[in-house]
Amino acid sequence: MESRILFFLIIFLFTLGKNAVVIEAEVDRFGLEQVVSEDFELPLGISGDDEIQLGGNGRSLLWNKFKYYISYGALSANRIPCPPRSGRSYYTHHCYHATGPAHPYTRGCSAITRCRR
Repeated sequence: MESRILFFLIIFLFTLGKNAVVIEAEVDRFGLEQVVSEDFELPLGISGDDEIQLGGNGRSLLWNKFKYYISYGALSANRIPCPPRSGRSYYTHHCYHATGPAHPYTRGCSAITRCRR
């Protein structure tokens, strides 16, 4: 008796999975039919570079021109940004010129730590 129930359960799950794949394929097919290739093209006479220079309402962040610079100091090999054993974090902004305590974060006293940290 249990083997019959198990057999019908497996058949049911198989047909359910098969229908789910068909439904997913139909949704993708109808979703792609609504996309028109003209949506991805620029107006006539405007190239991608002209669009960037116009500064208009670009449809994508990828069309915006950004200039990022990396300093020669950052590119030099075997160099760390902060002096060793200074206690400053790697992420401290201008760590050579920073003043104040090296570890300003302190934890509060609680029953778990018994104020030992």
